[in-house]
Amino acid sequence: MPEGQLTLPLNERVATAAHKLALRFTEDAELPSRFRRQTDSSVKPRKVKEDSDIEIRFRANVDSWARLIETMISKTDQAQAWRFIHLRPQIDGAITKLTQNKDFCDFIDYLILRRDTELCESDELGGLALLSVAFQREIEKRIR
Repeated sequence: MPEGQLTLPLNERVATAAHKLALRFTEDAELPSRFRRQTDSSVKPRKVKEDSDIEIRFRANVDSWARLIETMISKTDQAQAWRFIHLRPQIDGAITKLTQNKDFCDFIDYLILRRDTELCESDELGGLALLSVAFQREIEKRIR
């Protein structure tokens, strides 16, 4: 768990994590200008227009991530759910293959449960797919 997150109430931890995931998995062009990864330092900050289409879509995206996180926490072990959300897999030094990692196997089992048995909404399934690929890459980086 990131430093300082243990002391935050659960709803704040969920909101913070949802915002970070929305930033991570949203194309730059779809982000409100204050969050874009701009390289041009001459661009001046503008006043936020809360009712703009891009702001509304971004807030909906954050809300979707928050629902995904809340569902995951309610259906899995909390510590493991936070590892999934923060892309911090627990890795035993002896593993040499992705499929030997318990966190990875449990994440895929959870994704299959939500997709095939519980028939989750398409936005949740999309978020789980993005997370699973990023989680897999993180594990692969660490076992090489």
